[in-house]
Amino acid sequence: MTSPAATLRTAADKLRTLANAATYEDRTTWTPGHTKGSLSAVILDHPERPGVLIETWASHLEDVNAYIATMDPALGLVIADWLNSAAEDAEQTGANPHALNVARQILGSAQ
Repeated sequence: MTSPAATLRTAADKLRTLANAATYEDRTTWTPGHTKGSLSAVILDHPERPGVLIETWASHLEDVNAYIATMDPALGLVIADWLNSAAEDAEQTGANPHALNVARQILGSAQ
């Protein structure tokens, strides 16, 4: 059985890897916007020169874009740091159940 601290560190490593892979030219912050031509709702990492462009076809899905933009690589890196901190705490005082739940969601496990 994997220790809670190991689970937290594994999730932090996975999330940090994903956040870094999703970063283009140090652009870690995403924002909702619209394409200039069609005015389709999009998420982009730079308003003038996007490297990341995620388009939503239905206008009622703009809330989905706002959510995805909130969960950008910058937040992923912050959460990874928090999980590493929670792993250190888990070794000293016991695992934070909320941090462990987040880690398990990231890892796709229900243990």
